Amino acid sequence: MRDKVHRKSIFFLSRAHEFHEAKWMPQVDVYQRAGGWLIKCDLAGIRMEDITISSKGSVLSIAGIRRDPVADDGWEHYSMEIRYSKFERAIALPESLEGARIATHYHDGMLLIRVRLDEESQ
Repeated sequence: MRDKVHRKSIFFLSRAHEFHEAKWMPQVDVYQRAGGWLIKCDLAGIRMEDITISSKGSVLSIAGIRRDPVADDGWEHYSMEIRYSKFERAIALPESLEGARIATHYHDGMLLIRVRLDEESQ
């Protein structure tokens, strides 16, 4: 019995480590109008300097990390529902982003990405 409990605890500890290292995906809203796109990304508690935005082909990628500032102050968690780890989200748009102008605005935990398409590249 003791050996069985020990094996289970090793399994759960190893799985907990995988969960901690797993990337999460922020929620996004995607809007379209003539000449471009607007992507709203929910990134509460994340600093703009911890966010990277890139594009390749027709895919816009958002990546970064949410850090837990209270863990650095010596607090131990009792219960946690907020994910503190790396995140990554890829949004496939139906047209190429080559030549597109991408502008960002970050306010109150919401990242707005405006993609203005070059008329000649369409």
